[in-house]
Amino acid sequence: MRFIPLALGALMLLPTHAFADDSSATLGTGGLVLQRTDKIALVSEELYLSPTGIRISYRFRNLTNADYATTIAFPMPAFPGGGSNSTTVVPDPANDNFMKFKTVVDGQPVPSQLEQRAFLVADGQPDEEITDKLKALHISLVPTAEASEATISRLSNAQRKQLVDAGFFDTGEGDYTGQPTTLYPLWTLRSKYWRQQTFSKGKDVIVEQSYVPVLGSQSTLSLGSPDMDSDQLKHYRDTFCTDEAFLKAARSLHKKLGDPNPTFQAFEQYLSYVITSGGNWAGPIGEFKLIVDKGDPKTLVSFCGDGVKKIGPTQFEMDINNYTPKRDIDVLLLRTVPVQ
Repeated sequence: MRFIPLALGALMLLPTHAFADDSSATLGTGGLVLQRTDKIALVSEELYLSPTGIRISYRFRNLTNADYATTIAFPMPAFPGGGSNSTTVVPDPANDNFMKFKTVVDGQPVPSQLEQRAFLVADGQPDEEITDKLKALHISLVPTAEASEATISRLSNAQRKQLVDAGFFDTGEGDYTGQPTTLYPLWTLRSKYWRQQTFSKGKDVIVEQSYVPVLGSQSTLSLGSPDMDSDQLKHYRDTFCTDEAFLKAARSLHKKLGDPNPTFQAFEQYLSYVITSGGNWAGPIGEFKLIVDKGDPKTLVSFCGDGVKKIGPTQFEMDINNYTPKRDIDVLLLRTVPVQ
């Protein structure tokens, strides 16, 4: 996620991060982005990442002798509908603010306007906007079955069939007659929050954000399998910086899962945070602190970073001065749960 002043340019949208064909999408979230300017410096950023919540605290400083006002936009990640095969976990799927996003400026909650637009997206084809068509039928623009099922159930059989035939929904079945059944949205939602922000001359502005991440997940454990090829292993190394010690632990988990009566289940989760797009302020981030909290002490975690140190049973910290991000943050979690 990122903030972008609109005075000088158009809004930019974040890409969607996907792990693999058979796993769910991870919605990349990231930090504040200002249109490139020498008027505002990012003095510090403190970033806390966990599977259950993300918190960021930014300290901005107006370097000029005059107030600087602009429109700040906060695009949400592009949110693709996954059809009947989707396994992406959405924090609040029936709500427009599905990631429970909040912003506080200098200790005070600030309201934002929300713009949402829905598109059908296909490889090799121009995006087709269907926002007005969905609104005309009072269908939520959030592409989850939970958000749309109440309205869909009130439509006629003919209307439901038209929506399926037009590629708006997936039934997960073969031929569809329009009879009541669960319909799964296939469009992509592009949302952005926006508001006015004034950076007072010679003063710092503290901006705090919090939201619940959308986690990619895989119901099984791929890493550690003896069937993994070199390209798959390279993907894990390049994306999550998995070292030999981590691979050894993953192989041990995978082997135990093959026991006749395993005592636990294991699965993978993926958390992305887009930070490289945030380098539009005056100079690098003065002081950058990252804390990754894996939540459960038994969970295995791997991510890329310099000088990472363990500061608690579940937390890892990285501190860098004059930080210019070279890559986004991708976190791999290997989680285990007891067999019931």
